[in-house]
Order: sequence, then C-alpha cells, then structure tokens
Amino acid sequence: MKFYSLIAMALMFSVLAFSSAEAQVKHKVLRKVAVFPVADANVPSSEDAWWQMREAITKDKRFFVATRRFMVNRGVFQPRKQLKPADVIILSKILDAEALIITYVKERSFFMRVFDGESGYLLWQGDAEFHPAVSINDQLIRVSTQMMNSFMSALPYQGFQIVDDVVGKALFEDKGKTYAKVFVGNTSKLNIGDDAQWVDVQGETSRAFFGDTLQVTVIAEGKITVIKENIVTIEVDRMKNPDDLIQNSLVRFPEEMNRLKELYSTGEKSSNLSAEYLSGEIKNTEDFKKGHNKTSTALLWIVNIAGFLLLAF
Repeated sequence: MKFYSLIAMALMFSVLAFSSAEAQVKHKVLRKVAVFPVADANVPSSEDAWWQMREAITKDKRFFVATRRFMVNRGVFQPRKQLKPADVIILSKILDAEALIITYVKERSFFMRVFDGESGYLLWQGDAEFHPAVSINDQLIRVSTQMMNSFMSALPYQGFQIVDDVVGKALFEDKGKTYAKVFVGNTSKLNIGDDAQWVDVQGETSRAFFGDTLQVTVIAEGKITVIKENIVTIEVDRMKNPDDLIQNSLVRFPEEMNRLKELYSTGEKSSNLSAEYLSGEIKNTEDFKKGHNKTSTALLWIVNIAGFLLLAF
C-alpha cells in the first residue's frame, strides 16, 4: 500500500511540475544526495569510479551521500541511464534524498545527470569525451571524478547559513555589528577579509536548472572575520532584509567560486551562463538597526517641522 501511495504522489508532483515547467523555481540548499552506479560502462573500473565519485562529493562534508548498503537494502542499487520525473520523486522518497545523480557511458562519451528529488526536474547535466587513444577502463575513474567536481563547482553557492550555537540565532549582533555564521565545508581556501554574498537562486525547470535560465540575485554582502574549521563568521555590511538571512540561506564567496571553476573546468558540454543581479533594495546594515533608519528619521524630522509651523501660525 505504501508503494502505491508513493506512485500516486509521484504522478501528482510530475503533473504539477509539467504544468509549471516555464515557472521560476527558487533553489534550496542541497545536503542529501544519492549516487547510482555507472551504467553501460562494461569495464572493471566502473565500481571504483562509483566509489571515487562518492568520495569527491563527500570530501568537504557539505553533502550526505546514501551508502551502498542503504541503497541495496532499499532495493534500488542499480545503474540507470534515464529517469522520468515520477521515477526521480519515487526514488528520492525511498532514499530520503534531495538530489539523485546518474551516470552512464555511451560509445566513447561519459554523461552525468543530476535531478531535483522533490520535483523531479533536471538540475544539471554534463558530458565529456574519452581520449580515443586510451581505453575507457583506464580513463573512467578520472573522467567521472572530474565530472562530479564540475557539478559541485557549477553550484552558485559554496556555503549555507547556520544558527549560532551560543546565541541561538542565525543573525546576531556583537559590539554594534551584525554577524552570521556559514558552513563552508573543510576543503575551501577562504581567507579572513574575503567577500561573502547571500544569493537568491531561481531558474526554469524546462531545461537544466543550473544553466542559461538561472538567475542569481545578491541580497546581502559582508566579509569573513573568523575561520574556524568548516565554519566562517561573516560581518554583514549590507542586506535587502534581515528576514532573508536565515538558516540554510545560500552564501557564495566570489574568490572561492572562481578558484573552483578554474580548478575543475574541463570544457565539458554543460552550461552555466546564469544572469546575476544586485538587489536594488540592498541597504547598509546600520539602516535596519533601531534608531538608525535614515528614512524613518527623515520622515520624523519633516513631521516635527510641520507640527512646529502649525503651532507657530
């Protein structure tokens, strides 16, 4: 009965996803991922390639990846070349995953597809050709790992906001300044003083989400003041609205983003031509603090002057 309920739910979501294919969808942080074995590789190194892809995506601790035993116990550990939205939703429910990753070999090319677990649409895609003079068996591990790194570098953010353990808030003040803590993993090369930007990420689901329909809007800015293991503290300089800076908000670091793209850019046939904007409503942090809102202060001054003139006459 539970299985049929999952099918019904998947069909309902797939219909809704199809009906709103052109609608803008807001992206949420990805944490839980399932990686399926390589399909149609037919070479001894295919299992090692699967392990290395898992290693690549888990090394910085930003992602939790379903184990082989868990996938076997759920009866879904098998190579897959294609997934329909309904398939993605069902498998994601079974695996409690927010994204599914499939890979396969076709002729002398390697393909990767990443799907959103909630709605079933395509998040990202990439492919690369094997060198014609080298056997696929000797290239598969290297190419598949590079492709996984390319996917992670295509993400328009490198961290997500967390709640400070001491104060119990996502946004807090210290000595008149506003701060936030962000989880960045343990492989970043960030430095104190580096710029940080909170971003709103939206795109269409009619094609690969992390592609040319993606729109990235900067809604807050700041600089790193403290780095402790895999968490950084950021002093927030400007923001659109304090309510935007909450747990799991997406944060990117321009220098780190450029480093990853240079490091993992392999020239595969994938697109990441997102449009970027700076919110026109972004203000200095001091403007949001009580007693320092310049607009309200100016209005109060005008009202007082008007009142004084009325009393004078």
